[in-house]
Amino acid sequence: MRKIRFVCLDWGDTLMVDDGPQDRPMWQWPQVKVVDGARELLAELAGHYPLCIASNASVSKRGEIERALARGELLPFITHIFCFSEIGAKKDTPAFWEAVTRSLGCTSREIVLLGDSLEQDVLGPTRHGVQAVWFNPRRTAVPPGIHAVERLVDFLPLLQSIRQAD
Repeated sequence: MRKIRFVCLDWGDTLMVDDGPQDRPMWQWPQVKVVDGARELLAELAGHYPLCIASNASVSKRGEIERALARGELLPFITHIFCFSEIGAKKDTPAFWEAVTRSLGCTSREIVLLGDSLEQDVLGPTRHGVQAVWFNPRRTAVPPGIHAVERLVDFLPLLQSIRQAD
């Protein structure tokens, strides 16, 4: 892995539980739930990296994602939000990461992404130079060569070991 300047995190089922009505934005759900350990992880990471949301959400736009994050008390930690509904491309495409890197002023190799979808958050983004870690709370078999954590609390030590390997 290479130098890390930005940490991107998936939104649904990585930071906030995505189990509400799928026909309306999360901020409008009767109840929003934060994934165990998300606040603590963001609080720790925010002291070291700018934190970004990278989301394939198709119902929620940036402002609606902000409202949901605010309801979950996560918004103060987030510096940028990148979403399919505004970029028009998903995380497994080069267009998504071109928009992200242009906005952040970095290369894709300077970003690490943590997310719960093996294809959208790990395999796809790594094809475009993004460093990725799979959030795998279901403990599914991890393919060779993939960095994975089963609990959010385990991401920071893994990130530190990745940095030391640079």
